[in-house]
Amino acid sequence: MELVATLLLIGCYGAAAYLAWVAGTPIYLVALAAGHVSALASPLWRVLYGVNYNLDLATVQILLGQPVPLQVLLGAGWYYPLPALVVYYLYTTRWWFPNAITGVVTYMVFLLCYLLVESFGLRAQVWAYNASRLPPGFTAPLLAAIMSALIAYGLLYVLLAVQRSTWPSMLLAILPAPLLLSVLVHGLLGAPLWLALLLNGQPWVVLAGLVSTLVLLAWAVQIITSGIKRLAA
Repeated sequence: MELVATLLLIGCYGAAAYLAWVAGTPIYLVALAAGHVSALASPLWRVLYGVNYNLDLATVQILLGQPVPLQVLLGAGWYYPLPALVVYYLYTTRWWFPNAITGVVTYMVFLLCYLLVESFGLRAQVWAYNASRLPPGFTAPLLAAIMSALIAYGLLYVLLAVQRSTWPSMLLAILPAPLLLSVLVHGLLGAPLWLALLLNGQPWVVLAGLVSTLVLLAWAVQIITSGIKRLAA
């Protein structure tokens, strides 16, 4: 699987380099580089959403001190940026237009793509989730797909917002964007859920945490959609 991730990453960088040369902008290459940066916090998210672990300061320090696995670092290069870059390319070729309707549809397409990725990864045993105490009818892969789609959706907004900026400004805005979006989505918006899990809350507490997190995620989707709509004005 590491070979597949490497080949996909090489293909993405090749296409990004070509598009950067044709369009005269490094935005495609910067977005892929930003994807690698987003992998830095991945060990922490595995702990926050893993109910079989106890979170304390020592655990956090150990996790943050460990190197990110190579396969995670390679996959992160395209995991969030690729969907956003595909839509951004469609925007530059006038096949996609930013407004409220296309924004919502785009998020739903992103969600479908990440559901497929989650399904493939689980079937291929590339990753696995700990036994989860999520309410019946809601699974960890579904939550992961919802969050991943939101991060990619947010990255798309950043790309659209800074596309005409100077190269240094573009670099400063895009490079940390996936990491900051991941911190926002997994760390802040997901806090009601992961706190309930880490504190071994009762089923109703976990349900309340899940509902709160989903409401916050939907709110974030609405904010980004409004931002995309303003870009079209």
